[in-house]
Amino acid sequence: MNKIMFFVMFACSWSATTVHSLTQDEMEKIVSEKVDVVEDKKGYVVFEYKKIRMALISDVNHDRMRIIAPVTEYSKLTLKQVNEIMESNFHRALDARYAASQDILYSAFIHPLMALTEVELSSALDQVATLAMTFDSTYSSGELSFGGK
Repeated sequence: MNKIMFFVMFACSWSATTVHSLTQDEMEKIVSEKVDVVEDKKGYVVFEYKKIRMALISDVNHDRMRIIAPVTEYSKLTLKQVNEIMESNFHRALDARYAASQDILYSAFIHPLMALTEVELSSALDQVATLAMTFDSTYSSGELSFGGK
């Protein structure tokens, strides 16, 4: 009997503390209400946030979302900049990171779509914009630093 009561109490307390995860529609609506939207299609929103051009890309079938902002051409980076980027990804970028694809350096936030909360989404917008803006200076998402320099 004690084990059953413990399980019931645990299950009740766990369900009471779960946070509402965003749907794709909710996420796109929140972003559209906060920013100047340039292009809006299901699963793909291009917008300006803090004067930074960004995109929200989501895929319900794969439970993934990402917010990206192009920063510069990757092939034009110096070794010093690449080293700063890598160090930033470890120390000064919190949930946003620098990433590269097709010769573009991006500031990016990548997350499971169904586990995303509104608070995390708002933080992601700030972090991606800040990381893009601080390229070649502090290389920081502005949220936190885990040491290093």
